[in-house]
Amino acid sequence: MGKLKIYLTLSFTIICLMILSLNVYSQSEQQKDSILLPVRVKEKWGYINEKGKIVIKPRFWAAGNFSEGFASVRDEDGWFYYIDENGKSITNGKIYRFADDFSEGLAAVQENSNDKIGFINRSGNVVIKPRFDNFTGKIVGSFKDDLNYVYLDGKIGFIDKTGNFVIEPIFDGDAVLNATPFSENLATIRQNGKYGFIDKKGEIQITPQFETASPFSEGFAAISFDRLKFGYIDKSGKIVIEPKFDWAYSFSEDLAAVNIGMAWHGHQKSGGKYGFIDKTGKVVIEVIFDAVNPFSEGLAPVSVAGKWGFIDRTGKIQIKPQFDWAENFEQGISKVTVGEKIGYINKNGKYIWKPS
Repeated sequence: MGKLKIYLTLSFTIICLMILSLNVYSQSEQQKDSILLPVRVKEKWGYINEKGKIVIKPRFWAAGNFSEGFASVRDEDGWFYYIDENGKSITNGKIYRFADDFSEGLAAVQENSNDKIGFINRSGNVVIKPRFDNFTGKIVGSFKDDLNYVYLDGKIGFIDKTGNFVIEPIFDGDAVLNATPFSENLATIRQNGKYGFIDKKGEIQITPQFETASPFSEGFAAISFDRLKFGYIDKSGKIVIEPKFDWAYSFSEDLAAVNIGMAWHGHQKSGGKYGFIDKTGKVVIEVIFDAVNPFSEGLAPVSVAGKWGFIDRTGKIQIKPQFDWAENFEQGISKVTVGEKIGYINKNGKYIWKPS
């Protein structure tokens, strides 16, 4: 339900395609965890279970999502540390300026704002010494299939869990989002300003040629040659759905969101309407929504006249638009926002935690 990070996407609209694709993967991974959800009570954050009962007392100034049994939380001075599902610190008093989610047993951390990035294990011990670069506003990688991309001297490479480079840092590192974790055995990289795909040996499998490219999902990757029209390729690099949409997102549950009518306005692309296509490129849910998120557990968040609700795979409204924001369902629960307040609903649209 979102990482405890700040993504500077308003100035870099083009990377939204890739970020949303990463979020879909992140959500599927989080489904393995127990259900512990961050909530705000007055000015402090704690956690509830799937029944809406507080199980970790609100005492934090900010609280991230649980990943692999741990969550990063922030103290009143702006420092982060990790807690387990009982609310107990695992870092033995150690605090960080940056503390990423755990992935495959490791989490990226930064001790001070100008320090290098290193990795700790689930005991809070440093297992990869800090030596990788950190850039404000750039997205940090996470381990997938035992590999993670990192920045070093302005370039992107991939390390294993010992911190050694398996794929040398030779790829572009100057954009907000330069690479993605491996997905379906391929990772997105940038070279000479264009996106392409490599395998786990670092060999180019799909030549960098795209202005934008999402990770592979269900055998397809959304791409654009010019940031104007978007289509899809398969793992051989063959175009399987012609670039004809004004925006396109990754496939999830056999459907992908597309936009028709979006246009560039200065440095941002906006407008148009969203619907969903199948894997032949046929529109199967009418292009009538102001905004959408991917399908998850049979439902997709959609925005109608400024309010968010949920549709099913036929496009029928199942939870009427009433929220100011709505995230994908995970284990039967969705995070919703009303004004600046955060709540959680079940798939019947009933609150398990009213916005607070």
